[in-house]
Amino acid sequence: MIAEISAIVAGVNLATNAIKQVAGTANDLSTIGTFLGKLGGAEVELAKAQNAGNLSEADAIKAALARKQISDTMQEVKDLFVVSGNGHLYQECMQEMAKARKAKQEELAKLVKVRAKRNKELRQLAMIVLLCLALVPAVVGGIIYMLMNR
Repeated sequence: MIAEISAIVAGVNLATNAIKQVAGTANDLSTIGTFLGKLGGAEVELAKAQNAGNLSEADAIKAALARKQISDTMQEVKDLFVVSGNGHLYQECMQEMAKARKAKQEELAKLVKVRAKRNKELRQLAMIVLLCLALVPAVVGGIIYMLMNR
């Protein structure tokens, strides 16, 4: 878990620094949008790690600080969009990110259901094979026994 939190924090730091560089040199919203996606992804991964519930104290502190940094950076990005006259574009980006996350979650849920169904079918098939392996010799043995005792 330590490596996971550290990787998320490193990604947040990278995106934050890149956004600050871009904001200082130009109002290139497409570049900022790329980092916005990275921040959104880091936010999701951070939430997953926290929901897992097995964070050490150090990891919990790192996670809380990363969450604050993400929040601050997202506000800076929003301000950049608003200052450039593209506040509506920020909202569209947020909506599209939410749609993409939802679609990804639905796809993962679908894959889990398919995997569960396949596992159930494999268990049933294994049970049938096992029954056949146990019953066929018993039936054949019974037939041979009846033929021999006639």
